[in-house]
Amino acid sequence: MRATPGASDPEIWFHDLRDGALRMDLDYPGYLEALLVTKGVIGWQYLYCAPEDCGMGFFPLVDGLAEMLDVFPRLFPHHDYADLAARLRERT
Repeated sequence: MRATPGASDPEIWFHDLRDGALRMDLDYPGYLEALLVTKGVIGWQYLYCAPEDCGMGFFPLVDGLAEMLDVFPRLFPHHDYADLAARLRERT
């Protein structure tokens, strides 16, 4: 989180050793919700970073994220994973 003086909501950032600090397109409640929906699968944060920022740290994780989006709808049918699938397509 990055709280700047005068801002009403803190910025949410993800840090990857290969790609550095990447700003996420989430507020704090959205971050917590996404964490619950993705069950903390490695690299889920990239799905909320700008597609052009998804670099060397992202590409080794694509297969795992694709598997998550294949398996989770069957395990958790009450949740719609279409948005996450679209985000993954935008980044690959």
